[in-house]
Amino acid sequence: MLPAQRHSQILREIDIRGGVSAAEFAARVGASGMTIRRDLALLESQGLVERVHGGAVKPRRHGASASARRLTPLATLGMVVPSANYYYPEIIRGAKAAAAEAGARLVLGVSEYSSEFEREQISRLATNGVDGMLVTPSRSFHAEPATFEALRDVSVPVVVVERALDSAASLGALSTVRSDHAHGAELAVAHLIAEGCRRIALARRRSPTAPFVREGYRRALAADDPARAPIEFELPAREASIASLRKHLNELLDACLDQRVDAIVVLPDEVAISLLEVAGDRGIVVPRDLALVAYDDEVASLASVPLTAVAPPKFQVGHLAARTCMDQVLASARGSSAEALPRVELLPALKTRESSRREHAPAALSVDGER
Repeated sequence: MLPAQRHSQILREIDIRGGVSAAEFAARVGASGMTIRRDLALLESQGLVERVHGGAVKPRRHGASASARRLTPLATLGMVVPSANYYYPEIIRGAKAAAAEAGARLVLGVSEYSSEFEREQISRLATNGVDGMLVTPSRSFHAEPATFEALRDVSVPVVVVERALDSAASLGALSTVRSDHAHGAELAVAHLIAEGCRRIALARRRSPTAPFVREGYRRALAADDPARAPIEFELPAREASIASLRKHLNELLDACLDQRVDAIVVLPDEVAISLLEVAGDRGIVVPRDLALVAYDDEVASLASVPLTAVAPPKFQVGHLAARTCMDQVLASARGSSAEALPRVELLPALKTRESSRREHAPAALSVDGER
C-alpha cells in the first residue's frame, strides 16, 4: 500500500471509529508498526490527527475540519433510479446533498424503467465495492419481485426509495424511505370538497405510486360520504403517442360529462396539463366547469391555468434515504448493526393554484346565456 493510500485509510478509520490502533492497523494492511507510527507522526504534523498512546484520534486542538482532513470519501453510495428527467432529479439532489454532508461520494445509475437493466446496475455496484445502495425499483414488489430479491441478497446496507415493502415479509432486511402518496391523495380530495366539488374523479396512469393514490382518494371520499361511489379512469402508459393520449382524454371527458364530474385528480401532472389543453379545445373552462388537481408537482405550475398539485417531498426523501444509508454504513464499519431498520413515510404537501379555486372562477353561463 502506498503512503498516500495508508494515510487516507488511517483518516477514514479515525472518522468512522473515532481512533486507530497503530498495531492493529499495521497488521491489517501488512505494514510494520514503525511505518504506521511514522505515518501518524506525519499526519499529526499536518494537524490532521492527534497521537495518543498506541495510536491516534481526531485532533482536539486546532479545529481541523472534516473536509480538510479527508483525503478520500468516507464512503461511496450507489444510487439507481428509473429516470433522471422526471420526478427523480429532486430525489437525486437530496441524496447528493446528504452524501456531501457526510463526506461520502454518490454514484448514480439510471435504469430507464428497465427492471433487467436495474438489476445489472445493482450487480455492477456491488462488484465495484460500494459501501451502501439507494435503489428505486422501476416496478412494485408484486409486479416485479426479482429486483427486490436481488437487493435482499446484497451484502451492504440498502435503502429502497419511494417504494413500499409493507406486504413483503421476506424483505425484512431492507429499509425504506418514501412519500405517503395515500395522504397526498387525501389532501387533494379534501381540498376539492372544501371548494364545493361533489363529483370527484381520479385519473391515474398505472405505476407503483398509483395504488396508494387510489387508496387515499377512496378513503377521502368515504370519510366525507360513505355512500359516495368512486369514479376512476386509467390513463395510457408513458409510451403512448400524443394522438393516442389525446383520443383517450377526449373519451375521458365524455365520460365525465355523462357522470356530471366537476373535479378530477390526475396522476401524473404532465397528463393533467394535456387534459387541461384538451378540455380547453372543447370549451370546458377550468376551474369553472371542471376543477383539476395534478399529482407530482413537477411541471404543474407551468400550465396555462396553473394547476393545483400534490407535491411529494422529493428532496427530503432523497436526503433522508442517503442519511439513513450512511448511518447503516457507519454502524457496519464500527462492527455494530442497527437494532431496528427504519421504514419511513414523509407527508406530501398540497400547492393550491388557479385550477381548483372555484370561488375565483367566473360564473357559469345559464341556458339563456346569462351569468
